[in-house]
Amino acid sequence: MTGNLAIDLAISLAGIAVLVALSLALGAMRSAVVTLDTAAERLAFDEPDFLPREWMVGMDGKSAAALSAGGDETALVFAVGDGFASRRFRRGKVGLEKDGAAIIFRLGEPSRGTVTLAAPDEAVAAQWLLRLAGRRL
Repeated sequence: MTGNLAIDLAISLAGIAVLVALSLALGAMRSAVVTLDTAAERLAFDEPDFLPREWMVGMDGKSAAALSAGGDETALVFAVGDGFASRRFRRGKVGLEKDGAAIIFRLGEPSRGTVTLAAPDEAVAAQWLLRLAGRRL
């Protein structure tokens, strides 16, 4: 390169910044949409022994939640870039809270701290929060 450490370092950092910006731009253009079909397909692939009884698909297309047939587990499917991820957990093992018409899952993972499930309105969010927490209406 130039032989000057400061200039070489600046050129390298500028190159890295360009590559990071390019990857963000390309990644932002491609994002998956969670539908009932895509969520059920992903959950069946990741957790074949999970039998969903009831689904709620987020209004924003970013996440969906399912209650198990046995009633003691919940599964969450959410968009990650142009793909999907899922988490399965027993009721009471994940922090839940309601923020308006949204239910927030506090997963406590380094890669994904929270996932938001957008309900159609606040009443539906409140009902689903009770279901996800294991309480009946």
